[in-house]
Amino acid sequence: MNQMTLSAVFLLIGAAAYLASGIFILRALRAPGARAPSGLRLLALAGLVMHFAGVAAELFLGDLIHFGFGMAASAMLLIAVGITLVESFVHRVNALTGTVLIVAAAGSVLPVLFPGVTYPTDAWSVLFRVHLLAALAAYSFMTIAVVQAIFLMRMDRALKNPMQALESGSRGGILTNMPDLMAMERILFRIVACGFACLTLVLILGGFATMQSHGVPFVWDHKTILTWMSWVVFAVLLIGRYGFGWRKKKALSWFWAGIFVLAAAYLIYRFVIEVFIL
Repeated sequence: MNQMTLSAVFLLIGAAAYLASGIFILRALRAPGARAPSGLRLLALAGLVMHFAGVAAELFLGDLIHFGFGMAASAMLLIAVGITLVESFVHRVNALTGTVLIVAAAGSVLPVLFPGVTYPTDAWSVLFRVHLLAALAAYSFMTIAVVQAIFLMRMDRALKNPMQALESGSRGGILTNMPDLMAMERILFRIVACGFACLTLVLILGGFATMQSHGVPFVWDHKTILTWMSWVVFAVLLIGRYGFGWRKKKALSWFWAGIFVLAAAYLIYRFVIEVFIL
């Protein structure tokens, strides 16, 4: 079995463990007042180990580094799962954890489908690798924030239309095991703040890395411009939230705008390049 096949096996096993644990968690939380068995974390942790092994085996191919849309998405979800599992040891396992696991199950195998581009190992300096890790962490926090925002929107809709929610069963399911709306908002903006801190670090380290390789702090390509734009949007959002008390529709509008711009900076762009051009 060659290295590529071995990495694919690791990723598929990890995806299966994520999917099973995520489904079991969400099913357990459908009954009002129910709690997901904490033992499901062990299955998710096993998936995390296999996912990490698959990413490591796929990323480093001999003297080459293998990176692209698929690897970026998979590594981002690897970190997102790690963050949510650490959080689950502090607070009880919840629907956010289960949903992130299911999303990770779908995204973890993307390096097999989208192998990306190979680079010589000496093409990536230590500074650039730290910059890349910070970028993956920023995307990971924002991915978790997306899941939280979707739950927040569903809860807000259920509160505004209780009869419709009751008929659809949403009030008798997962939403009943979530914190109240204001607590959900606080959680969302804590996650966004963590992502924003990582994004700030990305821009600082990116400036040093670009200075190291090009002699100037910034090369104004589409990725740099869009990343700075997303940083500005999230900065305005956080100032609006903590300085002016923005909530609900106004805050979420800025949030989704920032998410779209940030995704377009790399993930959407690389997906289009690798699928439709390369």
